[in-house]
Amino acid sequence: METPRFELPARVIALWLTVAAVVSTGLPLSAENLTLKIYVAASTKEAVESIATQFHAETGITVEVSPGSSSKLAKQIVEGAPADLFLSADQSNADYLATKQLIAQRRNLLGNRLVVVVPSNSSLEIGTLGDLGDDGVKQLALALEKVPAGEYARQALKKAGIWPRVAEKVVGGEDVRATLAFVERGASAGIVYLTDPIGNSKVRVALEIAPDLHSPIEYPLVVIKRPAMNPGAAKLYEYMTSEPAKAVFRKAGFGILP
Repeated sequence: METPRFELPARVIALWLTVAAVVSTGLPLSAENLTLKIYVAASTKEAVESIATQFHAETGITVEVSPGSSSKLAKQIVEGAPADLFLSADQSNADYLATKQLIAQRRNLLGNRLVVVVPSNSSLEIGTLGDLGDDGVKQLALALEKVPAGEYARQALKKAGIWPRVAEKVVGGEDVRATLAFVERGASAGIVYLTDPIGNSKVRVALEIAPDLHSPIEYPLVVIKRPAMNPGAAKLYEYMTSEPAKAVFRKAGFGILP
């Protein structure tokens, strides 16, 4: 009787060959071969990149940081972008992901403040938000309305009662860093986060905006729920709240939420 022949599926053979190749090179099948993607509010870009470098040095896990406006990033995640974690500049965009059942873990991480900035060589004196309505302010740079920084800024201007005087002066930035760039290039003034102009010689802070004029600025950190969860995601999530990470955020000007 002829011995039956069994043929392995091509995908199984390919998997075996991959494992064999890894073993032959001496590379462990471990976290050291993982890559994580974290989508972050533009205002946190440099701080998170620094933390990602520290995390890689300690774990071997590579972290790709994708900055942008929180609203745009949240939409991309809902549409299937391969993010493992998301650091939003507001609660509403994290809430949006929650309504889509895309959050595996969530915690409030950072706080921030709003400031008015002007070009470093500007002679403008901004003592109150009302001064933004003066004739000397030709352009007022704000992030777009759906961007957290833009929403917070509009809340403050409306609550201070001067929105009708400044609405026609507004130029909109795609995110808070684009808004800052308008001021760097000569816009009369702009409203950004306290953390944005730190170390920037092209602008200066003219006024800190009272926090009671807008909703609390809170940055929630979430792990994205995916069909196949990246095993390194939980590890980065915890590292983002570690003391080394908090030190980086504090140096960048962020507050740490309890």
